[in-house]
Amino acid sequence: MDNVSGRGFVAWATASAVGLVTLAAACGSSNGSGGFTDGARAGGAGGGGDAAANADGGAGGPAPGFGPAVEGGTGCATSISGTVYDPAGKNPLYGVVVYVPKTTPAAFTGGAACTSCNDLYTGGPVAAAITDAAGKFTMTGVPGNGEVPVVVQIGKWRKQLKVRVTACQDNPQADRTMTLPKNHAEGDIPNIAIATGEADTLECLLRRIGIDAAEYVPGAGGAGRIHIFQGTGWTAGPGPNTSPPGPDPFNALWDKTANLMPYDVVLMSCFGDEPGPALVGLSDANRQALFDYAAAGGRVFASHFHYSWFQSGPFGSANLASWDPGANNLGTVSTSIVTTLPGGAPFPKGQALKDWLGNVGALQGGKLTVQEARHNATVSAANAASQAWIVADTGPTQYFSFDTPLAAAPDKQCGRVVFSDLHVGGASGDYGGSPKGATTPSGCASADLSPQEKALEFMLFDLSSCVTPKGEPPKPPPPVK
Repeated sequence: MDNVSGRGFVAWATASAVGLVTLAAACGSSNGSGGFTDGARAGGAGGGGDAAANADGGAGGPAPGFGPAVEGGTGCATSISGTVYDPAGKNPLYGVVVYVPKTTPAAFTGGAACTSCNDLYTGGPVAAAITDAAGKFTMTGVPGNGEVPVVVQIGKWRKQLKVRVTACQDNPQADRTMTLPKNHAEGDIPNIAIATGEADTLECLLRRIGIDAAEYVPGAGGAGRIHIFQGTGWTAGPGPNTSPPGPDPFNALWDKTANLMPYDVVLMSCFGDEPGPALVGLSDANRQALFDYAAAGGRVFASHFHYSWFQSGPFGSANLASWDPGANNLGTVSTSIVTTLPGGAPFPKGQALKDWLGNVGALQGGKLTVQEARHNATVSAANAASQAWIVADTGPTQYFSFDTPLAAAPDKQCGRVVFSDLHVGGASGDYGGSPKGATTPSGCASADLSPQEKALEFMLFDLSSCVTPKGEPPKPPPPVK
């Protein structure tokens, strides 16, 4: 196989006998070696870089296997269909864009940025589709006959594949052959910072959805995409940490906006205690740093006691919810999925969440059971910026989101913040049930996702996706001419 000079990809030689060959895409690599790489090299080097990496990497010429010889079309209908799964190959995923690029997609620039949906889908899509609540898609208008490049992408999760098609017919792909990447040699994974906590284990959720342990690195350094900061300073004790250890987020992550900006997503596991004057509490300077990060297009997931970010400071003035401080343990509760906006208009992603949870076996009688639920937030129509997704049947909101910048019109918002009282640790058994000071990711349980973890998986990929107004479903990019 020969390198194609200056194009950032390695040309393909032969197609897989099963009609789908998985490529080791390194489009997010700091060395610029992105693009469609031969399947025989899927385990090889590629990707990497630190949390601020990925500014370079080439936009290519014609994507391999797609050029004048196959571009003209025959006047008949050619399509590709299939199901896209999470990196573990277990759960199908909603809202994943599948497209055929005309040229090799450009490398991502890591970190928060206020970009539109279409800006993410580079390479000039000539045919595109998006997965439904069963993870299924049918992409029509596929050009050519033979090997065709295909991109599978949601937000900055991206894998580049090569698919053999026969013109003038549908080309279904074998089940569980289309997945998001497990590591950054296989494809692109967002730069994710995780502040661990004594009472929740968001870091382990990523292992159970299929991310390789080698992607976990301490703090901002290293080639991995999962950057661990050990939550400490509150009375419940330290959260899990890597070996060698990662730093304290108070001093190395949310102390200033510049430390947050290299990350596409920031996950904050519950520390297990209430911050306050007697403890190492959050300052308005911390809140302002997170506020500015979110306004710049950052994505934030905050669990339980992290409501303290939103009660006061710049978030507090936005009237995001009615807050109830304290542990407020509800035990095991039945919850409902919200499928309408305030006023009764449809909430398409809420309906998709409900349908998806049903498809993956997480609902009982149309309800989601949540263990160790909490009551810290109630979202009503008065909280105009926020959208509830999951509500306990007794009233408290279990999951809600709001888009940023808060003052921008919906079609100009590009960041998202989530607050959740759904604890991963409520049903996981991570670290033998005692996360305090444990080692991650080696101590994470490997069992299948619990029902509430399945809800969190949906939420994580939605958080990673491009931001669309609440009343609109996600859409594939329009084909280029």
